[in-house]
Amino acid sequence: MRPVKIIGIIPARFASTRFPGKPLALIAGQPLIQRVVEQCRRARFLSDVVVATDDERIFAAVKGFCRVEMTRADHPSGSDRIAEVAGRIANDAVVNIQGDEPLIEPAVIDAVAGALERDEMSTAATPIRHPDEYENPNVVKVVVNAAGRALYFSRRTIPFLREAANRSISEQLAAFPFLKHLGIYGFRRETLMRLVQFPVSPLEQAEKLEQLRALHHGIGIAVVTVNYDSVGVDVPADVARVEKLLAAARGA
Repeated sequence: MRPVKIIGIIPARFASTRFPGKPLALIAGQPLIQRVVEQCRRARFLSDVVVATDDERIFAAVKGFCRVEMTRADHPSGSDRIAEVAGRIANDAVVNIQGDEPLIEPAVIDAVAGALERDEMSTAATPIRHPDEYENPNVVKVVVNAAGRALYFSRRTIPFLREAANRSISEQLAAFPFLKHLGIYGFRRETLMRLVQFPVSPLEQAEKLEQLRALHHGIGIAVVTVNYDSVGVDVPADVARVEKLLAAARGA
């Protein structure tokens, strides 16, 4: 049975090397974090939405439109940050939603939440379609088993296609359904609390991927495959790109 009370938690930090103050950046007149909150509220399986921040400026801006919780500033990962909040809010499960995706589809959130009906942790992936993502280390790849659970995540392109290795990237993409990992996670409450008690694993340290801590300690991760491809705001130039997409959607 799917957990009854699932809360969506959105980590939001002010400090960012490439885009300081990003959660408060205006997108078509509205703060980025508010747009993420509104998309989350359209998800059918979330009982509540909470912003988790370590910055007083974000706290002050968000409290007018969403529940917001202050956290410590020294958390090593987003999972550790949301665990602090989840530990003081009544819930059966949590979905960790990236705070820089103002166009996140509610159906993706629901798919990740729904997978918690049979698995203790979940995430999402989408097929890699663009050759420029194939060898990009910022595009995390995931391979899954027959049951749809993650075998491994890597910044390297996996699997290695031995017989097609000398072919073009486009041909390799056509030869195998490579999956791009999307940075959204679902956790049953007890699983999240157990996970953050483990130390950072060698694999997590090597790849700088927090989900490898779960695999290292034997926590299975269900991977739901979706058609949505993330549109994140990483640098100031991305604001105009998102505004253009929003305008196109309104005109459709």
